[in-house]
Amino acid sequence: MATAYDVVVAGLGGFGSATAYHLSTRGVRVLGLDPYPAGHDLGASHGESRIVRQAYFEGSAYVPLLRRTYELWDRLARDAGERLVRHTGGLFLGPAGSRVFEGSLASARRWEVPHEVLDPAEVTRRFPAFRPPAGTAALFETSAGLVGPERAVLAHLRLAAAAGAELRHGEGVTSWSADVDGVVVHTSGGSYSAGSLVLAPGRWASELLAGLGLPLRVERRGMHWFRPRAGADAFDASRFPVWIWDRDDGTAPYGFPCLDGVAVKAAVHYSRVRPADTWTPAELSDLLAELLPGLGNEHLRSVECTYTMTPDEHFVVGRHPAHEQVVVACGFSGHGFKFTPVLGEVLADLATGLAPSYDLSMFDPRRFVGAQR
Repeated sequence: MATAYDVVVAGLGGFGSATAYHLSTRGVRVLGLDPYPAGHDLGASHGESRIVRQAYFEGSAYVPLLRRTYELWDRLARDAGERLVRHTGGLFLGPAGSRVFEGSLASARRWEVPHEVLDPAEVTRRFPAFRPPAGTAALFETSAGLVGPERAVLAHLRLAAAAGAELRHGEGVTSWSADVDGVVVHTSGGSYSAGSLVLAPGRWASELLAGLGLPLRVERRGMHWFRPRAGADAFDASRFPVWIWDRDDGTAPYGFPCLDGVAVKAAVHYSRVRPADTWTPAELSDLLAELLPGLGNEHLRSVECTYTMTPDEHFVVGRHPAHEQVVVACGFSGHGFKFTPVLGEVLADLATGLAPSYDLSMFDPRRFVGAQR
């Protein structure tokens, strides 16, 4: 069968859009497919803001990827002609021994990420909206900040199309097959052949990777916006950084500065108390009253997103164990979006037979082969 495309990319959210961009700007013939409109809000690439950081509590092995992703965010902004990342600084708080504080500190020290360790009084002196409880330690990372996910996805897609990528929204992949000659992809609108396939389907990964037996679990999360009682100025990005707070009870809320002059966004990342998706806006505002007494409880709106979790909370990125020409990207476990530029580059390398510049062993899909759900 004649190959119509060099690479088909299934899924055009954060990772698929970045992959299409990197492939097309290299002159690769790309077909991108997605069942939903560009920049949709049905997965995990929406909600106004995502934290970017390099003092990474999830593991210091991520930091080389994060260094490159900062470079690529800057490149994307230049190519797109718009601001995508805002460096507000970041506060990562928790008691001594907590995952967020200790993990952030270990990564910062291992890779010499510029940072400071602050006590509660110093946090409040620098950032008056915060009132950390006694015994809280805080790491402040200067280079942390936020990126707008919808704007980033649309920028990647716009530049990919300008470079020659054929992008079809409203046409999702329903099945695929692979052999020594390449891949055949079947969609709601037809069938296509290509040399290789990148599967970046987000929350729908289990449907397209059923034969791989990945132990993925899709969890809902609510993102909530509040009108601050203390006024928006107290939460302005010039005096209020992004933050994650690892509480004594094992609940970790996080949040952002006010970006529109009206509302402040906050959410629960994980919790040992109960499932993170069960926290109502009122319960979240009560939870945050200790740390952010000026936030108040005037809830303005909520948006749902999804986490596709792996058992070890590390990503699934690599070649399909049974098909060398099929590349898999899924299971980003609620902390993946900041990596979209660099993993788009990595996925483009894998799809074109190049060896990535990073150690991807902890993301290997084969680590779950044979695992039970």
